[in-house]
Amino acid sequence: MVVGKTVCLRQLSRGNRALEVRFNRFLGHDKVTVERIIESWSESTVAAVEGRHVLAIQDTSEIHFNTTPQRRRGLGEIGKGNNHGVLAASAAGCGCR
Repeated sequence: MVVGKTVCLRQLSRGNRALEVRFNRFLGHDKVTVERIIESWSESTVAAVEGRHVLAIQDTSEIHFNTTPQRRRGLGEIGKGNNHGVLAASAAGCGCR
């Protein structure tokens, strides 16, 4: 998903139906949970940055949509509650020695 830059299993499989089925079976397994995936990534991250100084930069962008109450399609309140749109959060990290 990181390398393929998508969470769409069909796109990750690149037309390989057997691979798409394997992805689905893996992600659908009872032992595969969001918590365990995050735990695994966290363990790998801890090992990668151990003994290093880490600079993590985070930014949130507000994307406003000019719309009417009838056409908001689930957009949330942003800003001071007087606009509707979405929040997009990005983060970048740099491990430095």
